Amino acid sequence: MSTAPAPAPVATGASPSASPSPSATATVAAAAVRARLAKVSRAGIGTSGVVVLTGAGELVTGRKADQPLAPASTLKLLTGIAALDLLGADHRFTTTVVSPSKGRVVLVGGGDPLLTDKASGSTAKAASLEVLAKRTAEALAASGVKKVRLGYDATLFSGPSYSPDWNPTWRTYLARVSPLLYGEGRFNPWQSDPRPALTAAKAFAKRLQAAGTRVTAVAAEKAPASASEVARVESAPLSKILARTLQLSDNLAAEVIARHVALAAGELPSFTGAAAAVKAWLVGHGLWDDGMRLVDGSGLSKKSRVTPSVLARVVATSLNTGGLDALAAGLPVAGKNGTLKHRFNDASEKPGRGNVHAKTGTLEGVGALAGYLTTADGQLLVFAEIANGVRGQTTGQNWLDRTAAALVRCGCS
Repeated sequence: MSTAPAPAPVATGASPSASPSPSATATVAAAAVRARLAKVSRAGIGTSGVVVLTGAGELVTGRKADQPLAPASTLKLLTGIAALDLLGADHRFTTTVVSPSKGRVVLVGGGDPLLTDKASGSTAKAASLEVLAKRTAEALAASGVKKVRLGYDATLFSGPSYSPDWNPTWRTYLARVSPLLYGEGRFNPWQSDPRPALTAAKAFAKRLQAAGTRVTAVAAEKAPASASEVARVESAPLSKILARTLQLSDNLAAEVIARHVALAAGELPSFTGAAAAVKAWLVGHGLWDDGMRLVDGSGLSKKSRVTPSVLARVVATSLNTGGLDALAAGLPVAGKNGTLKHRFNDASEKPGRGNVHAKTGTLEGVGALAGYLTTADGQLLVFAEIANGVRGQTTGQNWLDRTAAALVRCGCS
């Protein structure tokens, strides 16, 4: 099994809520770790793989660690680390209004997955149609324009907005991937918007009119490259968006971020292009194993295959690389927040609460968990666990949580 190249020291701020001063380099007794893991029942788990690394990325132990398995939402770790490197943690996505000619404006989607209608108090949702409309109306009024025809441009991304590799029965509630949307592309938690760009444009038109600019028509329109900018709003930094994406396992945000990875890598900003771009980044950084396959950026498809080894090495790379540490810093914390808030809740799992920082992955028959933790003797360990063919979601989550908690309890020096 391959392991990560020798990493730099753990970046400052990579694990802000981890236990105090864990050691990333102390010697770990592999036999003691294996003994801990062997005590966790695998009944009902199906095919599974586990790997444990030191905080510095060195192999401690593994079982079927190089077996490609469906990763579910732990795949978001791969999308996230590529995005941080290619775009930068401080990168912001811009939604603009441009004017091709007097009396005409075009709302141009820049791929902000968290754009809102009304201005939000959330630091992750820094841009809104409300603020953009006010800025636009002010700029138009200053130039003597009180009435406009509104176009909207959602051409930044290409290909289908719903993956052919996703379950077709999910279409009613899974948001469509678009560079122009607000409210996360949904009418409500149970109903997705099949035309998110048009909905965003109509909402913007209402905001413009409320701000004093009359809108005479709304229609799709490609903004000319020569059009002058009227106003803009910028998203939160990628680091904040990614943290929220990992915390909530936001599929739409992950797919939008994957499109930006494709654009940065010179690939088509589609499902296929995004998967190719993320793969190329992973291959280029020694984070790819034979038999792996990516078909989306979120892990919603069961056709993707990732090894536990690569998941763990991605986490270790984040922990040990300045500029990529926002990935590790954004992971949910067991018993505290995100998708792990209500996990690690029985007696054998509770030692992991407040300690285990990890990305979850859940699909029917699939369970995964990848992140880092601190052992009872103060050592930092990175781990990844994937199970396919699981008999019941609770069974899968119990195995994942109990395995991680067993590592927490380990005095494995």
